Amino acid sequence: MPMLLIIPWTFATVLLVSFLAAGAFGWPGQFVGAGALFCETFSDGWIKQPANTWSNLGFVAAGLWMVSHASIGRRKNWFADNTFTRSNSLPILYALLVIFIGPGSMALHGTGHAWGHTVDVLAMFTFIMFPIAWAATHLMRGEERTFWTIYLSLTIPLTIAHVFGVLPFSGIVLYAVLIPTTIALEVARYFTRPMGMKSLVLTLCAIGCFALAFLAWRLSLTGSLLCNPESLMQGHALWHLLCAGTTVCLFLAYMSEKNECRVLSQ
Repeated sequence: MPMLLIIPWTFATVLLVSFLAAGAFGWPGQFVGAGALFCETFSDGWIKQPANTWSNLGFVAAGLWMVSHASIGRRKNWFADNTFTRSNSLPILYALLVIFIGPGSMALHGTGHAWGHTVDVLAMFTFIMFPIAWAATHLMRGEERTFWTIYLSLTIPLTIAHVFGVLPFSGIVLYAVLIPTTIALEVARYFTRPMGMKSLVLTLCAIGCFALAFLAWRLSLTGSLLCNPESLMQGHALWHLLCAGTTVCLFLAYMSEKNECRVLSQ
């Protein structure tokens, strides 16, 4: 089995087994009601918000599908020849970040503990830094080394500040800045360095899917229009599934990008 498959499958297995084992032996720390903003009633069982927890398996499934699709596609020559598809590390990193969102969010909704919230926010911003760094790399006409420099320069300081509790703003505020930044950079790079129609359509698919996800998120907050705390169908669970779909669209967009020289020669 190629490394493209071994690393993500191992990562997903370790995270999910660790989550289940921690729950089986009793969540460490004290229940503080973390996740109460997202409508679903806390249950008396070991999984505090079942719908909001298990819907995060969509991220794990999405990440594992990506690497399987990439592995088959490389053998059958499905994808464009670009920095992302030539790299051995970038598709794996992207898939790992998507997979991490799943157990990260499960730590919040499954436990209701403060440390779960910390892991959840960490998983979210380590992922969103990828499209920001990727778009910035294209705008700078850089290659893989440029991406790694930008990604690590953004992620490491934020990770340290967040883990040690000195981040001067909340995760929601952070995302409120990072998501528009991501969209703005994506739009800018398509105007300055076009990557082909297929990649553009898939990027628009990602933006549209996320717009629907955000609508579901906003309308299902506690006290909002679609909030029904006792329902098995939670709007926040839909947010998770639509966000997982967004990551797939973005992955396929990266795999479909054409080299600039080819686009200009058409």
